[in-house]
Amino acid sequence: MSSYIQQLRQSKDKATVAYQEFALSTKTFDKHLFCFFEGNDNPYYVPRIKNFTDKVYPINCGGRDKVLKVYELISNQEVYHKYAKAFFIDRDFNSTRQDNRDIIFETPCYAIENLYVNQSVFEDILIHDFQFSRNDASFGVCLSLFNDRFKEFNASAVLFNAWYACLIDVRNQTGKNTGVQLDEKLPKGFVHISLQYVSEDYDLVKLKQSFPEAIYVDEEAIRKKVREFETCNAALVFRGKYQLEFFITLLQLIIDDSKKEQQYVKSKINYPFDGAINHKRALSIFTNYASTPESLNSFLRNLTTKM
Repeated sequence: MSSYIQQLRQSKDKATVAYQEFALSTKTFDKHLFCFFEGNDNPYYVPRIKNFTDKVYPINCGGRDKVLKVYELISNQEVYHKYAKAFFIDRDFNSTRQDNRDIIFETPCYAIENLYVNQSVFEDILIHDFQFSRNDASFGVCLSLFNDRFKEFNASAVLFNAWYACLIDVRNQTGKNTGVQLDEKLPKGFVHISLQYVSEDYDLVKLKQSFPEAIYVDEEAIRKKVREFETCNAALVFRGKYQLEFFITLLQLIIDDSKKEQQYVKSKINYPFDGAINHKRALSIFTNYASTPESLNSFLRNLTTKM
């Protein structure tokens, strides 16, 4: 990679940088599939893309809006139409996109993180990383812990997700900025996670105090969204980064229990990533276990057959 491209990647305007990197790379990698991703999504998508083609050129654009901006910049330049391109975005709380599905893939859930947090992935980690047998008592205990605590976590996060989804609705309807910049984790103290239970310690008043710059949202709209979210498939609909935060926390609590109290796991778990599992690392080390929607396989199959 040229030093100039490295300098571009350090620039603040991610969309423009991604566009320029693409433009600079087309001559050298003209037979490649140029893939444009949000944030840290590469570890999830690239191995799956390579099931269909080895010629992959990944480009990090920043967030969803940046990916779509790059798409617009490239689409407006006819000279770039001949190159194979794919754009990958999270649905978030937006309405499902109906246009340009041949080169824009949108997750069928809130984000790719949601695809890491389910019983199947958890079972794979228990078997392949924690070295449990399905016949081990600890396997069944841990599986019950995951299902029970995950249900409680989603119940605790309903209000936060409903409030934020309403902010997105207002932004999409009015064009106003939400005034909120969310982290990978829920605000400290909002939700307590233990192996015994998960509980929340926040309400609308605390939300407004924690995010004083947030745009106004009618409380009746929030209550309506809460009712909607109480019956949805939270594992797919709710904010993925918080789902993954819960997942990582629960795994760490199980590891800690195996080393100390052994209240749930009766033998010590020797896990190489113990103490070093964060959001970015989890996307990488658990990528082989994460679910792959058939819509993604279909998208990649159709795209690569045209290369």
